[in-house]
Amino acid sequence: MKNKPLKILVLSSTRKERDGIAEYTRQVFRQEFQKPGEIEFTIADITPVNMLAAPFKKAEVLHIQHEFFMFDRLVGLSAMFYYPYLWLWSKLLRYKIVTTVHSTYNVDDLAGALPHFAKFKWLFPLGSLYMRFHLLTVGKLSKRIVILSKVGLENLRRVISAWDMDAKVRYIHLGNYASIIRMQRHGLLQKKIGITASDKIFTLFGFAFPIKGYEYAIYAMDVLVNQRDRKNIKLAVISGETGKGSFPGGGQGGTYIGWLKQLTAERKLEPYVIFTGYLANDDPLLEEIFAETLCFVFPYLDRNFPSGAISTTLATGKPMLVTDIRCFQEYEGLPSFPEKDSATLASRMEQLVDDPAVAVSASEITRRNTEKFGMERIFARHLEVYREL
Repeated sequence: MKNKPLKILVLSSTRKERDGIAEYTRQVFRQEFQKPGEIEFTIADITPVNMLAAPFKKAEVLHIQHEFFMFDRLVGLSAMFYYPYLWLWSKLLRYKIVTTVHSTYNVDDLAGALPHFAKFKWLFPLGSLYMRFHLLTVGKLSKRIVILSKVGLENLRRVISAWDMDAKVRYIHLGNYASIIRMQRHGLLQKKIGITASDKIFTLFGFAFPIKGYEYAIYAMDVLVNQRDRKNIKLAVISGETGKGSFPGGGQGGTYIGWLKQLTAERKLEPYVIFTGYLANDDPLLEEIFAETLCFVFPYLDRNFPSGAISTTLATGKPMLVTDIRCFQEYEGLPSFPEKDSATLASRMEQLVDDPAVAVSASEITRRNTEKFGMERIFARHLEVYREL
């Protein structure tokens, strides 16, 4: 029995682009982390057929990558079927269920957690009840629950018992996504988007949703360009479109990106704020923006889940500017500014441009966090959880 490898079946989305859970799974469960004779893992796409077949795959651990509403391809109520089904077979076949909950919400404050759904606020009390029942079910039927952020722990603690928190819940950081980072120059910046060698580039990276506060970076550019005459500073917005009616207060029938473009035009910032649209990981323009960026900016509003975008940009070793909110406080010493404070953000950006020592220090902070949250360490924490079982 000592030589028998521990077999893990990971149920997760496996889509190649636009899916944070799929990318997380690819980063953590990399082939080089497999140790034949000690641990072997298989990744299966999160489809109904694979869910139903999972108990019979002869794995000792079934590790489910769980979005709060039970994956982006299955409706939330499906969890109420699949978890009892998997749990029942686990009792018969003696495998263990581990669940990573990728995002949780404050069930006592859905209005604050989901401001862009404010026009449906009459559903929030019912939604809160369902979310409690959902997390209680997942918590009771899983042997271990992995949470990826400290704010996620706070939110889960509102629902499940202190005994279950101590016995079952384990915190493992989201990590950094070094394996997908390529920083290469292709001579495209000036040709495609008009950025020259003398420009200092700040970048917003990741899908744009209202909770990310991208408008405050545009307000900061207004301060820099129109009030302080800093014409050599550019802001690249690398983001795809979000759904209609998605900006604060429930939306006005447009898109959040559309509203950001409107703000840019109103402030006559079109030459300084560049919207690239969605760029795939292997897009040469993305590679060049990553190579030339001076700093990545995360002007997020207080949120209830970790950021896959910072896990990607962290691996560049470039400076980061983040809001002083809970989802960034688990990183060590990242330069920050108050939430919704565009004037302070502008000053922090200007300081990075004008003082090379500040930029060097910020880069060193990024590198320390990159090492601390390297994926080999994140995978080692997963092994600890499996061995507990």
